[in-house]
Amino acid sequence: MITLHVYLTPKSGKAEALGTAINDPWISTMSEQPGFIQAAMLTPFNNDSSADIEVVSYWESEELRLEWVARPIHNEVFASIMELADTISPTVKTVSNSWSV
Repeated sequence: MITLHVYLTPKSGKAEALGTAINDPWISTMSEQPGFIQAAMLTPFNNDSSADIEVVSYWESEELRLEWVARPIHNEVFASIMELADTISPTVKTVSNSWSV
Protein backbone atom coordinates (compact mmCIF):
# COMPACT_ATOMS: atom_id res chain seq x y z
CA MET A 1 0.00 0.00 0.00
CA ILE A 2 1.11 3.55 -0.72
CA THR A 3 -0.06 7.02 0.21
CA LEU A 4 -0.12 10.15 -1.86
CA HIS A 5 0.25 13.35 0.16
CA VAL A 6 -0.74 16.49 -1.73
CA TYR A 7 0.11 19.76 0.03
CA LEU A 8 -1.93 22.72 -1.21
CA THR A 9 -1.78 26.42 -0.49
CA PRO A 10 -4.97 28.17 -1.61
CA LYS A 11 -4.88 31.36 -3.60
CA SER A 12 -5.86 34.40 -1.57
CA GLY A 13 -9.54 34.25 -0.68
CA LYS A 14 -9.97 30.80 -2.27
CA ALA A 15 -9.55 28.47 0.75
CA GLU A 16 -13.24 27.59 1.01
CA ALA A 17 -13.63 27.08 -2.75
CA LEU A 18 -10.51 24.89 -2.78
CA GLY A 19 -11.86 22.75 0.05
CA THR A 20 -15.11 22.30 -1.84
CA ALA A 21 -13.31 21.37 -5.09
CA ILE A 22 -11.15 18.86 -3.23
CA ASN A 23 -14.27 17.10 -1.97
CA ASP A 24 -16.13 17.18 -5.26
CA PRO A 25 -15.11 16.58 -7.97
CA TRP A 26 -11.53 15.50 -7.12
CA ILE A 27 -11.87 13.04 -4.20
CA SER A 28 -15.37 11.90 -5.13
CA THR A 29 -14.07 10.86 -8.57
CA MET A 30 -10.81 9.44 -7.18
CA SER A 31 -12.77 7.26 -4.77
CA GLU A 32 -14.37 5.43 -7.71
CA GLN A 33 -11.01 4.35 -9.17
CA PRO A 34 -9.61 0.81 -8.98
CA GLY A 35 -7.05 0.53 -6.19
CA PHE A 36 -8.32 3.51 -4.19
CA ILE A 37 -8.70 2.70 -0.47
CA GLN A 38 -9.51 5.98 1.31
CA ALA A 39 -8.58 9.64 1.59
CA ALA A 40 -8.48 12.36 4.22
CA MET A 41 -8.29 16.13 3.99
CA LEU A 42 -6.21 17.69 6.76
CA THR A 43 -6.59 21.35 7.65
CA PRO A 44 -4.96 23.58 10.29
CA PHE A 45 -5.76 22.84 13.93
CA ASN A 46 -7.61 25.44 16.03
CA ASN A 47 -6.19 28.95 15.70
CA ASP A 48 -3.42 28.19 13.21
CA SER A 49 -3.51 31.13 10.80
CA SER A 50 -2.35 28.99 7.88
CA ALA A 51 -4.90 28.02 5.24
CA ASP A 52 -2.73 25.18 3.92
CA ILE A 53 -4.44 21.88 3.19
CA GLU A 54 -3.01 18.37 3.01
CA VAL A 55 -4.87 15.60 1.20
CA VAL A 56 -3.73 12.04 1.93
CA SER A 57 -5.02 9.25 -0.28
CA TYR A 58 -4.35 5.56 0.27
CA TRP A 59 -3.89 3.21 -2.70
CA GLU A 60 -3.38 -0.53 -3.05
CA SER A 61 -0.30 0.12 -5.22
CA GLU A 62 1.61 2.86 -6.97
CA GLU A 63 0.78 1.21 -10.31
CA LEU A 64 -2.97 1.61 -9.70
CA ARG A 65 -2.50 5.21 -8.57
CA LEU A 66 -0.53 5.97 -11.74
CA GLU A 67 -3.29 4.41 -13.85
CA TRP A 68 -5.71 6.89 -12.26
CA VAL A 69 -3.37 9.80 -12.99
CA ALA A 70 -3.09 8.67 -16.65
CA ARG A 71 -6.88 8.70 -17.18
CA PRO A 72 -8.26 11.86 -18.87
CA ILE A 73 -10.83 12.25 -16.08
CA HIS A 74 -7.95 12.93 -13.64
CA ASN A 75 -6.94 16.07 -15.52
CA GLU A 76 -10.58 17.14 -15.81
CA VAL A 77 -11.26 16.97 -12.07
CA PHE A 78 -7.82 18.26 -11.03
CA ALA A 79 -8.11 21.38 -13.21
CA SER A 80 -10.25 23.17 -10.61
CA ILE A 81 -7.67 22.35 -7.93
CA MET A 82 -4.92 23.91 -10.05
CA GLU A 83 -7.03 27.03 -10.62
CA LEU A 84 -7.66 27.54 -6.89
CA ALA A 85 -4.24 26.64 -5.44
CA ASP A 86 -1.19 28.86 -5.32
CA THR A 87 1.13 25.89 -4.76
CA ILE A 88 0.68 22.13 -5.11
CA SER A 89 3.31 19.70 -3.87
CA PRO A 90 2.81 15.90 -4.08
CA THR A 91 4.77 13.18 -2.26
CA VAL A 92 4.27 9.41 -2.51
CA LYS A 93 5.15 7.26 0.50
CA THR A 94 5.11 3.54 1.19
CA VAL A 95 2.96 2.34 4.07
CA SER A 96 5.27 0.11 6.09
CA ASN A 97 2.92 -0.36 9.07
CA SER A 98 -0.74 0.42 9.66
CA TRP A 99 -3.14 0.32 12.59
CA SER A 100 -6.92 0.59 12.79
CA VAL A 101 -8.25 3.98 11.91
